[in-house]
Amino acid sequence: MAAVSFSNEIEEISLDGFQVVGGEYFTRRVAYYAPTCTIWSGGLTFNRVALTALNNCERVRMELHPQKKGILLVPVTIKDKDGIPWRKNIKEYAPRRMECSRFTSTLYELWSWDPGCVYRAAGRVVTVDNKVLLLFDFSCPEQWKAKEKRVEK
Repeated sequence: MAAVSFSNEIEEISLDGFQVVGGEYFTRRVAYYAPTCTIWSGGLTFNRVALTALNNCERVRMELHPQKKGILLVPVTIKDKDGIPWRKNIKEYAPRRMECSRFTSTLYELWSWDPGCVYRAAGRVVTVDNKVLLLFDFSCPEQWKAKEKRVEK
């Protein structure tokens, strides 16, 4: 096979006017390397990276900042009355789907979200008084239309 000579076949152009498209516009990839929280009209879930970021703790307390659209996860023990089990079970280090339609319907209303959409935000590890926490910023979340449930006839 003959080698292709590019000098005569490919047009030289100028890069004037082109701008780099930032990686933040392609947010679906955050689910693979960053802690994420996904919220739909009936519940929410966190990914395995979020679980690992909090050392696979068994329970968390969720705190909400309504104005900043932030959700903070605080690792807690079973003695914390507001603690939520967020792992499937004690032995398995996998996040569980949390059904909490009363909470999520409040969020959708509070944050003026479309009830037909699912929302996801990346989180980051933060500290308060030397305690490691996870903060999810929903001020500009990724969003997509929720799949419609099939109705059996």
